[in-house]
Amino acid sequence: MATKSGDQNLDTPFEEEGAPTQGVKRERGHPEAGNEATVDRDHDEPSKKKVGAPASSMYPMTPTSSSLMPIAPEPIGHHLNLPMGYGAMLPSGGRMQPMDSMAQPRVNIAGSNNVVNIGCHVQSATSIFPGGVRSQHSASLVEKGKQFIQQLKRKYSTLTGKVRPIPFSKEKRTIEEVFTEVGIKGRPANGKETTLSSYRELITGPTGQSRVQIIEGEPGYGKSMLSLRLAHDWCIDEPHVKNIDILIYLNLRQLGGMKSIHEAIVKCLRPLGSSISESDVEQLLLREDIKTLILFDAYDEYPDKDIKGNFVSQILGGNLLPHISVLLTTRSSCIPEEFDGRTGRIKLTGFNERARREYVHKVVTRGDDEATNKIITQFNTNSILGDICQVPLFSVIYAHSVHETGRDIDFSSVTTFFEYLVCCFHVHAENKGTEEERAEFQKFRDNHDELDELSYEALSAENQQLTWDEEITVTKLGKEFYKRHVDIGILVEEEVLNSSYPKQPNPYKVEVRFFHKLLTEWYAAHHLVKLLMSSPSSLPENILDLMHPSDLQHVYRFACGLDPLAAPRVLDLLRLKEDCNSLAVLCALEQKDTASDVLDTVCDLVSRDVRIRRDDSRLLQRTTLELVQRACEHGIPVSCLRLESCFRRFDVTNSCIVLESDFRLANMKHLKVLHMTGWYTDVEITRDKLLGLLQTCEGLTELWVDFDSILLPLSIPPETIPPALRRRNINILYDRGNGLVYRLSFDHGQWEIHDQHADQSFYVEIDQGQSQLEQEWCLQELKMAAEAGVTICALLLGVSFNTVADNGQSIILTSGLTIPGLPTLQELYIEETNINQEMFIKILSYVKECPQMTWLHFVDSQLPGVVDPEQIPSQLKQQGLEVLYDRRSGLVYRLSFDHGQWEIHDQRADSSLNVSIDQSDSQLEQEWCLQELKMAAEAGVKIHVLSLVDSFNTVADNSQLITLTSGRTIPVLQTLLQLDIWETDINQEMFIKILSYVKECPQMTTLLFWDSQMPDVVDPEQIPSQLEQRGLKVHSWKHGYLDFETGRWKLSDRVAKISSRIVVKGLYQRILSTNFGGSEETRQAQEVPPEVDG
Repeated sequence: MATKSGDQNLDTPFEEEGAPTQGVKRERGHPEAGNEATVDRDHDEPSKKKVGAPASSMYPMTPTSSSLMPIAPEPIGHHLNLPMGYGAMLPSGGRMQPMDSMAQPRVNIAGSNNVVNIGCHVQSATSIFPGGVRSQHSASLVEKGKQFIQQLKRKYSTLTGKVRPIPFSKEKRTIEEVFTEVGIKGRPANGKETTLSSYRELITGPTGQSRVQIIEGEPGYGKSMLSLRLAHDWCIDEPHVKNIDILIYLNLRQLGGMKSIHEAIVKCLRPLGSSISESDVEQLLLREDIKTLILFDAYDEYPDKDIKGNFVSQILGGNLLPHISVLLTTRSSCIPEEFDGRTGRIKLTGFNERARREYVHKVVTRGDDEATNKIITQFNTNSILGDICQVPLFSVIYAHSVHETGRDIDFSSVTTFFEYLVCCFHVHAENKGTEEERAEFQKFRDNHDELDELSYEALSAENQQLTWDEEITVTKLGKEFYKRHVDIGILVEEEVLNSSYPKQPNPYKVEVRFFHKLLTEWYAAHHLVKLLMSSPSSLPENILDLMHPSDLQHVYRFACGLDPLAAPRVLDLLRLKEDCNSLAVLCALEQKDTASDVLDTVCDLVSRDVRIRRDDSRLLQRTTLELVQRACEHGIPVSCLRLESCFRRFDVTNSCIVLESDFRLANMKHLKVLHMTGWYTDVEITRDKLLGLLQTCEGLTELWVDFDSILLPLSIPPETIPPALRRRNINILYDRGNGLVYRLSFDHGQWEIHDQHADQSFYVEIDQGQSQLEQEWCLQELKMAAEAGVTICALLLGVSFNTVADNGQSIILTSGLTIPGLPTLQELYIEETNINQEMFIKILSYVKECPQMTWLHFVDSQLPGVVDPEQIPSQLKQQGLEVLYDRRSGLVYRLSFDHGQWEIHDQRADSSLNVSIDQSDSQLEQEWCLQELKMAAEAGVKIHVLSLVDSFNTVADNSQLITLTSGRTIPVLQTLLQLDIWETDINQEMFIKILSYVKECPQMTTLLFWDSQMPDVVDPEQIPSQLEQRGLKVHSWKHGYLDFETGRWKLSDRVAKISSRIVVKGLYQRILSTNFGGSEETRQAQEVPPEVDG
């Protein structure tokens, strides 16, 4: 990045020349300086600190130029306010605890490295901000940048140093001791979904290449815990996050009313008394040479999420800080509406048996194998319990409870489980009290109408209010009730910044929230039941909009489980909302109804579409299957069962459908319509399996299969179809997702075109990686469309083209299959194929057999540079054919039939022209590169970068030509902007020749030498004066940048040396991608070695 004369050098990352780290001085009399009463949250006893008293171990020390002054402590409780996922692991329950001498991190200055020691090894601040500075302003920013990182790491160290495995336990552990990985599935932008082997792949895996990643999961699935683990890893410089210079962790629940990210960081993360200003934070975030990651936690609880143009949405959309990476966690029902097109999607899938065992063995039983096996046996004994405990939060609480009580605890629904959970909060405290105290506790446990109403009002408000002012809450609930629920951990107090400070004397105020949002839903459900049973008319007409079932499903599930009389009324409510059938199924599971009431509910639910989705929890999948089974057992027709990307196979032996989750559906006698989709699965249904499925579903009238990832047989011989099946005249439809719908005729066992989507053109893609059956299906589709006169808009041959038959009437694929001439084909794409002159003419001959074709497009292939115009069939010009060539360099070329030459046709709007000539390139490839350069220069098209990778040889004496190692020459390029020369030893004479060539390229502003040996000093008298006037920058990765006045290389910062991690790693990985493609070799090679990582 170039700098203007007189401006601050923004190219320079934080650097200093021996300046010591500046401490933060606190004013005498400041509340945090020690002259005000502080509160010991363990005992609620006020204590005093004398002004000027020696610094205690609570106060981290950092040196100043004169004396050691303590940094202002972080606000008590302000840093301990995060709802955790499966552990809900607050560092303390009830009132927040002060930092003690064991937990408080210290800042130790070790030599000249300024290592920030946060109770463990952390990254050196100097390693992030090395070198020297050129202005007092940048020196100040450097210093504040280092201080900012130290403060963040102290903050995160406190957050992750004392967590509770369960909320009503007094035991505290570190996050490393309790963290257990949940299942994670990831889908990069425009990529396929894969299962991540570790949470670390969020940074290092394919989804980590996305600027924004949205991590979604249901309540209690560990979203916040995952965010905290990443913050912890950054503090101790774990390998997967070592390249992140600054990590910002923000709980969005706290950011209501804040207008900018800078304000949020200062108010939520900056210690009181810190010299870091909002302007400093803004300047740090604007620096593109600093790799910053923002962790936004709990978007579903963000008070301003519905306000258009809020700063979180702008960052997600790339309108603000587009160079910064973002991880955002949220409930699956609350995905942001606007986000960057480069966004990866992450799904937390909860605990499987392996994760449960790992957690129990590590945290609960602490390595006791026998005790671990006993608890795991309990999980496996009750299938409903096992599915409920797919939610990590529930699994953790259940495991600890079983281990502590030694009793087997059984549950049949989420409601009964949550009743037990709330009971645990109270019982743990009751067991320690007297008989009289237990009676008082029992009163609080059974009578909580005010808390119910408070929760209901919070969730049904226009903007959900999840925290309340302490004084107002005490007034509403009563002092004793309030204190009781804070003491046992159901309610949590936290100190947050007082917006009225310094007008008010106290910089912090106390707010109250539930330990977890699920508890808010639990108590709100009680009040909802009360309203439904006493005065249903008092419910707002838009109650389902205010308390949307997709966001607050547990309110409705709990309501059904709490009162069997309220359950039908809840189901009546849900019928008013579309797409609530799945929730209604879960609500039905919570009921304590009689058999007749259950059948009425079942009959109602199966009268509408019943869906089972791939991402549904095991509990929801199991419950939905039981619903269908029960309907079929009682002869109740199931109108439509939709299996969305979850079908695995049909088991012929046992006559049942097997899902991806291994659940089975056997009784399907009364199923009317079966609709299967397959976005993420590759499944083949053979002829025998298809016939077996149709015979098992005795009442089936229609089978609809969507998308080509579920493959059906090409045909069924009519004689193999049982007569009884033929008489049923089942409608079998197959939508392969490319524009046409096919129907299987039982008369002759062949597929016919049934319909064409009005809003979709028909196209076919044949790729080398497809199975034989898939390619045969594609050919059958082409044949059917051509015979029916259906326009084939495009045929894409992705690395599957082999040759054209000698008669020019068919294309032969690499699989040996052939494509005949297609009279209705309009466009043909051929990708990644080397085509010589003879083959090119054969392809043009095939095009003659396709009279409607108007576009022949070659992508990323090697074509002849010139085509003999005499051999081009004359009919093609009359046909209106255009032959285009996209080399992926930024330009698209068009073949002129008149003289057989390629001409510039178009420039891709999303790319610039970049040409790379490598010594290992073939002769044809190098000739094409030179031809591209010549055409671009003649047409006035800007050539952004020309890279000569180990291919530069010399410059002609007249400075008009660069000669390559192959002997070919590059003339002066009038539109070249940047020249990169790789891996070449350059002496003084050759260097001056190169500069002379650069002088002839009037638009060139950058000359880079990568991994090349350069002369230590260049005679400034020989440097053409025009170059400095033009603003040319000459850089060498090894040497720095060239000072034209002295002829010397200047060693400055990473950017000036062009060894910036951002630039180098991007180029390094681009080279690897070119050399290795998308193989496993690429993934391993892209672990950038230290010498490349700067």
